[in-house]
Amino acid sequence: MFPIKLGVFMTAITLIHSVFAEDIPNPPQALAFHGSDWPDFDAHVRRWSSYSAPKFTGVFKPRTEDELSQGVAYLAKTKQRFLATKAGGHGNSPTLGTTYNEVVQVNMENFRHVIFGKDGDKVTVTVGGGARMQDIIPRLHAEGREMTVGSFPCVGTHGVLLGGGMGRLMGKHGLMIDSLLRIKVALWNGTIVEASESSYPDLFWGIRGAGHNFGVVVESTFKTYPDEGGMHYNADMVFTDDSIDGVLETAMEVIEAGLEPSVFLILGYLFDETAMKPVLFINIVSAHDTEAGKSVSARFASSSSQGITRVHFNETLITFAELGSGAALPGVCANSLSQDLYTASSPSLFSPESMKAVYASYASFISANPAANRSILLFEAASPHVIASVPDDATAYPHRGKMVTNAIIQVTWDDESLNEVADAWGRETRNLLARPENSGYEKLYAYINYANRDEPLQALFGYEEWRWEKLSKLKREYDPEGYFDGYHGIPRVVEGWYGKEAAGAGSMQKPMSTPHEEL
Repeated sequence: MFPIKLGVFMTAITLIHSVFAEDIPNPPQALAFHGSDWPDFDAHVRRWSSYSAPKFTGVFKPRTEDELSQGVAYLAKTKQRFLATKAGGHGNSPTLGTTYNEVVQVNMENFRHVIFGKDGDKVTVTVGGGARMQDIIPRLHAEGREMTVGSFPCVGTHGVLLGGGMGRLMGKHGLMIDSLLRIKVALWNGTIVEASESSYPDLFWGIRGAGHNFGVVVESTFKTYPDEGGMHYNADMVFTDDSIDGVLETAMEVIEAGLEPSVFLILGYLFDETAMKPVLFINIVSAHDTEAGKSVSARFASSSSQGITRVHFNETLITFAELGSGAALPGVCANSLSQDLYTASSPSLFSPESMKAVYASYASFISANPAANRSILLFEAASPHVIASVPDDATAYPHRGKMVTNAIIQVTWDDESLNEVADAWGRETRNLLARPENSGYEKLYAYINYANRDEPLQALFGYEEWRWEKLSKLKREYDPEGYFDGYHGIPRVVEGWYGKEAAGAGSMQKPMSTPHEEL
């Protein structure tokens, strides 16, 4: 049994009398449990994606840390599956739907606090387990501080954190987990512990990169950084279709030459409903270094020699709060649509041939399936050096220095009859980009927050056997009953990794057709 602090110990005493008594079939009256007949039930269980989503039978909405401890203990005692969610409700992996057909939602909306403090010479921010990016980003800006955060305001802070925590400032400040000082979690049995480098260091290691597997986040504390005046260079540009060769070749050159730590580059495809065609666009953000941003933007200016025609170009200086507002792609935060993500990564940029094939395939897919016209593809690139400067074995995150460019294939539709065709298109697009001749990698490396369900576990958690052994040991110790298996669950025995590897490798390494046949 895990040692617990005095406050939680007193909670445990209460549990012995009020929750664990064998003759109490229902949760204690004092706890906020609600059934599906609750008038607010639908509003609370509504999620970002309705595709392969968990099916909730009830909602537990704790108001305090002690209530969270008691409620989770009750659910474990009565062997009811639960899923902590509703910061943003953005956990999109289809594994949630296949694992949780009947599950109680642990709703963390009452834990949205954002509190600044000091830890020695560090300025820290403590963030509640239910906080969204829209809660933390404006507060950081108001305090003259910054850190790596997710790109969209509606997303839960800890959903981003637990897989590593990528964002526009990661070239400058590393991943979110690299700024994490300590984190408080409720384990499967209701015990609440605080993990850090000095307390539960093994759990702290696992949470940073595989954190979905170990507990319910109560709150976390990060070190923050001065915002250096707070202004960020932002450039948005759109190109003609026949510019794609020049744009892709230039992007490859820029990325291979090495982006400045301040620069974050997104090359993307989206659908223009007015023109009824795909659009090729680029967004460049440079944190506190306007010249570095302008230098990259200039490479994509209209040029007959490069074959680039830029039809839209807008440069602005924006604040950190505006950077995380999601204004550029407001539809990304829309709820209750079907969303299906696939991903692949590259040490530079995917081959121009594959990216051109994907652009053509995207146009054909949307033309044939107009209900999927909200689908987007993003290729995000940043300098890997700060992330790679952290020792590879320091955290469970396994991809340091490998993910210079990430492909995010976000298939979005609002007609359930498209479920199979939409998922198939996303998977085939990923398969094309992940081919060694296109990605530059012999194996798939997938960021867990963008992953689907067919990837080998090694692609998410690392191909080194010592990682499997360490993660499985942590899983046996901190989640022995598998309550946190729903989001890419880690096997409790090492042998489980080999079975998943065989299945995953088969789906990723089977002979593939040509791009035109496949897409």
